[in-house]
Amino acid sequence: MRLVPFFFVFIAIPFAVGLAPAAGAGGAAGAFDRRWEITLTCPPHHEDDDAKGYVHGFPAEIRDNVLRGVHGTEGPPSWHLLSGTIAPDGSASLRLDGIVNNPDYAVDSASRGKAYSERVQAVFLPDGGMGQRVGKRKCDFRFVRQ
Repeated sequence: MRLVPFFFVFIAIPFAVGLAPAAGAGGAAGAFDRRWEITLTCPPHHEDDDAKGYVHGFPAEIRDNVLRGVHGTEGPPSWHLLSGTIAPDGSASLRLDGIVNNPDYAVDSASRGKAYSERVQAVFLPDGGMGQRVGKRKCDFRFVRQ
C-alpha cells in the first residue's frame, strides 16, 4: 500500500530525530571544542564596484560546539564577530557581524561606521575547516585548530 511509506516519513523520522542527543546537551564538551585560528580572505570585488581585497586573521574559541571569534575591538569600525553553532557532523551556519572601516574595501562603497551582517556556510573537521560567506561578495574562511 502506498500510504504506508508516506505515513512512515511523517511519523518515524521526527520520532527518530527526537531520540538523537542534542549537541552540547548537559554541558558536555563538543567534538570541536578548543581554540581555533581563522583566516578570512576577501578577494577584490569587481561587479558593481571596485572593492579592494583583504585578509584578516583572528582567534576564535569553540565551547560546547558554539563558535565565537572576534577581529579587532568589539564595536568600532574594522571590527567583526563570527559566531554560531557547529552541528555534530561538522556543518555550520554561522553569522558574520561587523562595522565597515574603509569604504574602499567595502561592497557598494559602504560608508565608514555602517554595520553589516552576513551568513557563512562552513564545514569543520577534527583539525581544520573551511567556509564561505553567502551574499554578493564571496569571501573564504579557513579554520585551523590550535
